Amino acid sequence: MAGICHLSSIALRGEPSHRSEMVSQLIYGEKYEVLETVNNEWLKVKCSFDGYEGFMPKPQYSEFNFDNESLIFTGGLGNDEVNNLIPKGAEIYDTETLVEVDEDELIDLRHIHFTTDQIKENIFYHSTSLINSPYLWGGRTPWGIDCSGFTQIIFKVCGIALPRDSSQQALLGESISLSDSGLGDLAFFTNEKGIVNHVGIVFGNQMIIHCSGMVRVDQLNMNGIINLDTKLKTHSLHSIKRVIS
Repeated sequence: MAGICHLSSIALRGEPSHRSEMVSQLIYGEKYEVLETVNNEWLKVKCSFDGYEGFMPKPQYSEFNFDNESLIFTGGLGNDEVNNLIPKGAEIYDTETLVEVDEDELIDLRHIHFTTDQIKENIFYHSTSLINSPYLWGGRTPWGIDCSGFTQIIFKVCGIALPRDSSQQALLGESISLSDSGLGDLAFFTNEKGIVNHVGIVFGNQMIIHCSGMVRVDQLNMNGIINLDTKLKTHSLHSIKRVIS
């Protein structure tokens, strides 16, 4: 049984309870597979875009009934005719339901092939458009997003699919040095146990854009991230990967 996120976003929780932590979100238009029903109140689902699993309230289920492919919304925020806010990265199957959305904000990634330079330009544009979006554990939207949700959505609208978590994203691409890194490379960071738990997008010129408290730009060096406001180190550098080929 397949469903579609017909709301701005739907929280995916670790357990079938509203008290359970939000581990991720479905965003507008994303398709998901229903894996099981729990207590006739919760559905265990798997997001079709990234394969991430979690529990959503059964009343938020909507049947997927399209036979066409989706367009990707690349704008800031849009609306549909029933007052849903549409976030960047949303998947649009019926353009007739949209309001305040320009045609050039909808792209068909099946027929568009960006050059490497175009991808880098798009990454710069889309990532900076989310500056000051607040941090939210498990979030994937401009009104609440986490570090790996931020990189995933930015790369999604540029035609590159990344896994959901930073530890999964760190397994991709080619390892490179900081001196060889540039705009669009991914930098990964570890906690005190040496586990990858943070990711950001390299800007070049010893700068990085990432979500820590909010989406922000900070300094990047061999040791990690230096917060430009406090001048203190906030994250320890683990590796830098190039996923744009």
